[in-house]
Amino acid sequence: MDLNELLNIHEETCEKCKTMMIRKNKDYTGGDTATDIFANFNSAKIIGMHPVKGLLIRVIDKVQRINSFANDKKLSVSDETVYDACEDIINYAILAKAMLMKERKEKKDYRKEENVLPD
Repeated sequence: MDLNELLNIHEETCEKCKTMMIRKNKDYTGGDTATDIFANFNSAKIIGMHPVKGLLIRVIDKVQRINSFANDKKLSVSDETVYDACEDIINYAILAKAMLMKERKEKKDYRKEENVLPD
């Protein structure tokens, strides 16, 4: 493999991940009329857990699935490939980044409203 092949994989993977995120977001957040794009992760608050930590638990599940494949050279559940697990991790990383950015923005907006200087 050379750099061009790697960059082609990157481009194809990012496009596939974006398409998958659009499709899965509807399923995991309440459907077409949902307004909280992070609803499934925000549900971690029910048990007192930060939503990003809840997301990271799901990442660990995907890492374990990839680890099982590396160990056994096969997966028992055939409707999700090891590549799918890799792509899910990419989407989880993007979601975590977006959630943290949203949290930081809301914190800054709150401080501005309260006439407090941000960090």
